[in-house]
Amino acid sequence: MTPLALAAAGKSPNIVLAIARGWRGQATPWAGDPDLKAPNLARFAAEAVVFPRAYAAYPHPSQARAAIATGRYPHATGATPDGAPLGKDLPTIESVLRDAGYHVAEQTGIGDDLAGKIRQSPFFLQVILERERIGRGTEAENLQVRENVPAGAREETLVRLAERYSGYSQIDALFGKLLGLIDQSNTIVVFTSDAGEQIGSHGLDGDDTFFEESTRVPFAIRVPGVNASASELLISHVDVAPTLAGLCGADPIDGAQGRDLSTLLKSGSGERPESIFAEGRTGQRDEWRMLVQGADKLVTDAGGEATHLFNLATDPYELTDLVHDPSVQLKRAQLMATIRAARSRLLDFRRH
Repeated sequence: MTPLALAAAGKSPNIVLAIARGWRGQATPWAGDPDLKAPNLARFAAEAVVFPRAYAAYPHPSQARAAIATGRYPHATGATPDGAPLGKDLPTIESVLRDAGYHVAEQTGIGDDLAGKIRQSPFFLQVILERERIGRGTEAENLQVRENVPAGAREETLVRLAERYSGYSQIDALFGKLLGLIDQSNTIVVFTSDAGEQIGSHGLDGDDTFFEESTRVPFAIRVPGVNASASELLISHVDVAPTLAGLCGADPIDGAQGRDLSTLLKSGSGERPESIFAEGRTGQRDEWRMLVQGADKLVTDAGGEATHLFNLATDPYELTDLVHDPSVQLKRAQLMATIRAARSRLLDFRRH
C-alpha cells in the first residue's frame, strides 16, 4: 500500500529514521564499494530508492542532526556550535508528527526497550547508530585507498580505513536488528548518516570540510508501494523533514528551507532540485559555503569570495582546483550568481 492508500484506509505509515555516525557516502552498496561488508544495508537498498548524490547540510554531527530535524540550515536555527540545543519552540519533524497523532521516540543504539517504543502505531522513531567498539575486522592491506590520499599517508590511512570499515559493519548489524523489529508493510524507513569523514583524503581527518568525503552521505528510503530505484536527484539533509511530513500527510514544517520530495518519490513528477547548498566551520576563520550544480562544485568563504571550483565528472577526487582557470570563468560567474541567490533566499548573510 502506498502512503496515500494507507491514509485512505485510515492507517498512517510508521516512520523509522536511522542516522549512522560518520558513514561517508562513497562507502555504500549502491556506490559499488568493494571493501564494504554491509549485507543488511545491501538488502535494504535493493528494496529502496537510493540517492547517490545526497549531501549533508553541514557535515558535522550535531549541526547535521539539527538540519535533519528542522529542515533548516544551522545558520537559520542558531545550532552552529557543537551541541547547541534547538529552541524549544522551533518546529521539527518530531513536533509536527506529534501534532498529527504520532508516538515519537528517539534513542541511540538498539536497546532492549526498543520494541516497546514501536508497539503503538503510528510511530516516528529516530535511532542514532554508532559503532560499538574500535576494531579491525578487515585486513588493512586489502583495502582501496582513494586517489586523493597523499602518498606519505598511505600506511596510516590503511589502518584508519580498516577501523572505519569495521565500524560500518558494526553499524550494519545494528541496522539489521532494527529492520527485524518493524512491520515492513506499513513503515517508511530512511537510512542516512550525519556526515562523512576524510580518513586521510586530501591529508585530512575528521569532517566539517567541503570535500566530497565529508559532505556526501548515504541516503536510502524505503516507502511501502514505491518501487526500488536509484535516483540522481541532488538531495540534502534539509529535505528529510519536509519529505517525511509530506509522505505521511502531516502539516508542512513552518520555516523549513528544504524541499518536500514526497511527490517525486511517489510519482516521479514534480520540481526537480537543480542544485544543492551546504555550509560549514561557522564562526571560524575558514568558514565556507558550497554549491553543487550538475557536475560543478563551487566553494566560497563566508564573505562570498570563491575559493575552490571542481568538476566532479572529470575530477571526482577533487585534485584540480579550477577557480582561477580562465577557460571556466563564465561557468564560475554563473555558479557565483546561483550561490548568491541561494544565500539570499536562505537568509544567509555575512556575519561579523
